[in-house]
Amino acid sequence: MIDKVGNGEKLDIKFTQISTVGEFGLIDRFSSAASRFSSPLIVQGIGDDAATIKPSQGRLTVVTTDILIQGIHFDLSYTSMGHLGRKSAAANLSDIAAMSAVPTVAFVSLGIHSNLSVEMIEDFYSSLADELGKYHCVIAGGDTSASPIGFVVSITLMGEVEPDRRTTRNGAGQGDIVCVTGDLGRSHAGLRILQREKNRYIEAGQPADFSPDFDGYDDALQKHLLPGARVTLAREITDKIRVHSMIDISDGLVSDMLHICKASGVSVELEEELIPIDPMTRRIAESFGESPVDYALYGGEDYELAFTIAEDDFKKLYSLEGNVRAIGRVKPGDPKVMIRRADGKTNTFADFPSYQHFAKRDKS
Repeated sequence: MIDKVGNGEKLDIKFTQISTVGEFGLIDRFSSAASRFSSPLIVQGIGDDAATIKPSQGRLTVVTTDILIQGIHFDLSYTSMGHLGRKSAAANLSDIAAMSAVPTVAFVSLGIHSNLSVEMIEDFYSSLADELGKYHCVIAGGDTSASPIGFVVSITLMGEVEPDRRTTRNGAGQGDIVCVTGDLGRSHAGLRILQREKNRYIEAGQPADFSPDFDGYDDALQKHLLPGARVTLAREITDKIRVHSMIDISDGLVSDMLHICKASGVSVELEEELIPIDPMTRRIAESFGESPVDYALYGGEDYELAFTIAEDDFKKLYSLEGNVRAIGRVKPGDPKVMIRRADGKTNTFADFPSYQHFAKRDKS
């Protein structure tokens, strides 16, 4: 929906069925897109039974994997394949950033439904390769398969980090300052606008000349559709100070901070008034009669970083152009996240409040 022309113009879109090129023809096209980038770490990449990687001397290898399924993680009615390629890369790059690592090599496996064209898959793959290429990260292999359930993306991403700069979830200590990068909740605000316009489109009978109302929402839409991972900023932070614990904010601030609490055996108290929320996020939330603070606490997919540091180190981050803010403190006690509200009340979370796969849900 987001890519449609709303003034009645017709788009000349090619739709080549994948069956006309076959699996190996498609792989050849992938290889061409991936070959635009190279890495001295790759001894053997796409084209053999397995890739061969030569690790850098004196660095640890970190590995993350992520799966995205149509209808669960993304909606192609308002997400273009180019946007999806870049966002798929960002989701994995964000995990690498949370370890203060540098991304190096990716492996991409796709389950492809018959309603997708060669051009759509090429757009996805090329955008994915471009986003990874920003960090000199190269696609070195993967797999393809037919999928009866929709488009499925599985990415395994490797990175490298110096042993003394590796960050994990389990190092938070009593008295640490809790910090976050950027602002929170804007991705969820963008999602709410996309969902609103999809509902308008359906209620209007899905007309060919439908024009979604996205005026004035560019920053929120971009944050949801084209998020950026904080790879560079994570490296800048760990270059200046020792980070005790770190996580990327993909499931919402409360859920992700609770991961740190459970891994470190501590509790955390966050101040509602210190949580950074963009004015656009506030405006969108209020237009739906919803709480912008709730967007920040539970929304997810911001791909910012949350981390804990010694109080004396916070002043060393002032030079990072306002991209880091202190929002709370680590406390002793059983693992839980406490939110001190502006009215003086405190909400406490000892379990995850955001979306969880396989959780029982009301069928209504």
